[in-house]
Amino acid sequence: MKSPRILLIVFFSILIVLVGGCKSKEELRREEEIRVKAEQVGVNHFKENYNVDVVFLEYDIMPSFVSSTVWFKGYIEGKKDKEVSIYISYITFEVSTASIPREYMINQ
Repeated sequence: MKSPRILLIVFFSILIVLVGGCKSKEELRREEEIRVKAEQVGVNHFKENYNVDVVFLEYDIMPSFVSSTVWFKGYIEGKKDKEVSIYISYITFEVSTASIPREYMINQ
């Protein structure tokens, strides 16, 4: 008698995890809009402030209850060993922090 009850509990637990972890099409569309807009802000930031073109390889959109921020990591175009990263608010689309190798910093 306990075996079917345990199986039922396990089944519903797995179901809750699967359904709760899925994002709706609307959420996925919104995240893609955020990524595209923030990525352009990041590319422009490095071009305007450091006169370099960058390629972003990774990104992470943080949940709003943690920090309304998008993080990008990449490199200076043509120089894969010169890493850059940037944090951008997806509420205001303003840069909060950017990282670039010291030799590319210019007087701001």
